[in-house]
Amino acid sequence: MKRIIMVLLFLSVIVSAVVAEGLKIGYVNSEKILSEYKEAVDAMAKLEADSKKMQEEFQAMQVNGQQLLQEYEKKKFVATDSWKKEKQKEIEDLQVKIQNYQMEKFGSNGEIYKKEAEYLGPILEKINKILAQVGEEDGYSYILDASKGSIVFADPSLDLTNIVLRELRK
Repeated sequence: MKRIIMVLLFLSVIVSAVVAEGLKIGYVNSEKILSEYKEAVDAMAKLEADSKKMQEEFQAMQVNGQQLLQEYEKKKFVATDSWKKEKQKEIEDLQVKIQNYQMEKFGSNGEIYKKEAEYLGPILEKINKILAQVGEEDGYSYILDASKGSIVFADPSLDLTNIVLRELRK
């Protein structure tokens, strides 16, 4: 409830500022831009193909692990101790390999995120540059992203960050 009141209060302050200052606000739908811009579509397709390949490799490793485990379970009562130790070691090694693969490919600093930055980074940079250009040339104070609810361009003269920080440091 408090959050709703805070959001409404914030929105009323923004609307009041817009009316009082005559600020010009625009918005874009970044999802539509990314889905209709050919370079972005191509980059996403390339990223999806890489991701699919990594997922298939990961699943193959998991299937291999399940097969090893099933083989071990079937033979553990009749097998020699050395065979059991060997299979247990093989299973443990594969589990470690699977975990490492998952972290390398899909972890927070994983290959898939590096590829996303590689493929989409230049495109997003180009889009942001155009947004800033449109904002400056057409006199927009703010350009919002309708699909994410965030600001994608703001007139730097309206940035209150340093004022707030200065007041906080007093």
